[in-house]
Amino acid sequence: MTSVASLPESEKIRALEENHWSLWSYFGRGEGCALHDTPELLRFDTPIPTLPYNAVLRFREGGDVDARIDAIFAHYQDRGVPFVWLVHPSSSPDDMGERLARRGFVEAEVLPGMVADTRDMPAPDLTPDGIEIREVDGGDDVVSVLDLIAWRWDVPEEVRHLLAGVAGEFPVGPDQKLRCWLACKDGAPVSKAIINLDVGAVGLYGVATRPEVRGLGLARTLTLTAFAAARQAGFHLAVLHSSPMAVRMYERLGFVSVVPFRVYAPADTFHA
Repeated sequence: MTSVASLPESEKIRALEENHWSLWSYFGRGEGCALHDTPELLRFDTPIPTLPYNAVLRFREGGDVDARIDAIFAHYQDRGVPFVWLVHPSSSPDDMGERLARRGFVEAEVLPGMVADTRDMPAPDLTPDGIEIREVDGGDDVVSVLDLIAWRWDVPEEVRHLLAGVAGEFPVGPDQKLRCWLACKDGAPVSKAIINLDVGAVGLYGVATRPEVRGLGLARTLTLTAFAAARQAGFHLAVLHSSPMAVRMYERLGFVSVVPFRVYAPADTFHA
């Protein structure tokens, strides 16, 4: 068996990029959404007018670079919505950050792209007393996940009803590419984690825990539960794009940093 550690760096980077694009592309397929997908450009639109619900995920050289960038900015300005721009490892030209800065964007966050081998991960921890963990398979659990998403991204109350339509094309379930686990306390959803089983890798996304239950290790427990299921499904290469504050937790699970992903956003929408 080939270990993840022995894979070429190029293969790890490919998985980090393509699994990410695979997951986020679903945002362009829901109700009122649009997806533009070519080898040089991947971006999506949703009717939710807040970050990160409109985004450029992939950009590569082709034709007049500045004219193409200006056209993208004009598109979102015409719609009157802010958007984020992901500068990924294979982005080109190399000075994308500088070009975005000249148009009023700032580097809002650096996400370390990390990889691990699911076969080397520890078993899931015991579930804390008073907490129920279950896999999402439709019904009320989907509503609970949407509630956590609305809280995590501070989606304005007046547009939260749009989330169901935007997420309507996400194929979530035990037999799908996308699988999700939910932790509940006294019946209320308090934490979640999502995996994307695609392009030969399992990607971890959407890990979020409400403040009132932090310190119970729910993020770790959900993460290990999800990766154990991926391992059973035959996926060994695990990828994720960590927040800076979560890097140490993932390192303790066996993840190593490979390459940064840089998120740019309008300066007037981001506050350090």
